[in-house]
Amino acid sequence: MMARTLPLMLLLVSACAAPGRMGADGASSRPILDENDLWGTVPAEADLVLWADMAKLRSSPWTRDSFAKVAAGGPADADPRFDLIRDFDRVIFAKVPSFRDGASVLIAQGDIDREGMSRAFSKDRGESVATSYRGAGLLVHGDEALAFLGQRTVISGLTLAVRAAIDCNFGVARTIESETWFGQLRRELEHGRDATTMVTALYIHLQPATREALVREMGEGGSVEDFAGRVDLTADLHATAIGVVHTAAEARDLAARLTELLRNARVRPSVEAFGFGGVIESVRLRAEATRVFGELAISANERAEIVRRMAIVADTMAAMRKSTEEKNTP
Repeated sequence: MMARTLPLMLLLVSACAAPGRMGADGASSRPILDENDLWGTVPAEADLVLWADMAKLRSSPWTRDSFAKVAAGGPADADPRFDLIRDFDRVIFAKVPSFRDGASVLIAQGDIDREGMSRAFSKDRGESVATSYRGAGLLVHGDEALAFLGQRTVISGLTLAVRAAIDCNFGVARTIESETWFGQLRRELEHGRDATTMVTALYIHLQPATREALVREMGEGGSVEDFAGRVDLTADLHATAIGVVHTAAEARDLAARLTELLRNARVRPSVEAFGFGGVIESVRLRAEATRVFGELAISANERAEIVRRMAIVADTMAAMRKSTEEKNTP
């Protein structure tokens, strides 16, 4: 699980504070987004949440070359775009299937070009309706919306999910921070760790369909209820993953099976071709109560080869992105 999650977590993917105010319904709002905390805007119903510090990822020697290559493959026209890699400092992607199958919301903070993003949103979708919701500027086209909070925060996605995120920020709806599964995993991931070195974190509350997909792809995971992982980048790379099951026996069994899967994956030609054999060998798994913990540490001395291999993946992504843009250009 760690071997499959790490590339996604690596390549992924503030508002100005304002005094509390009274909403139209008389409810007291909390201040607009804390610059360093986006969690208070994620709806409680989210079952998959990916957080990334894009500013750190752009500057880290582990990822900056790959990010630069992906960014270079972006659109060449002069019309400003909603570009997560180039324009934002922190982002959260949340999947909220209870609103509608496949519903999601993206919350991002950085140097926002409101006019440019508004033009890009309307250009890609057609005429949009400009409105507002709880003091946030809102562009709506069909069931999609783009919203601006404060000066440095933007929310996009299904209109229902965007409004729910604004409700959370406004203080009239429950956020994911109120969910027991999320709170426990977040505390475990953060315990004894330096918050300033974390560049990405992933939290998943597995629904039946997600669990079935995991079993189809990996042949494992049928007993997993929750999953969380984080990546820390300093001179070294450190990744941690936690899988939650029902019983200690299930945890021991899952840890043993995952160890065997990693051993088998180590000798696959594709793994060797991309140079990830050593990475897989570095993974350490252990069962503790109803948790399976995975740890991965890669030293700065091993970084050059890993970065080179990641650059190959980034080149492929950039080429695919450029090809897609060319096909969509009239």
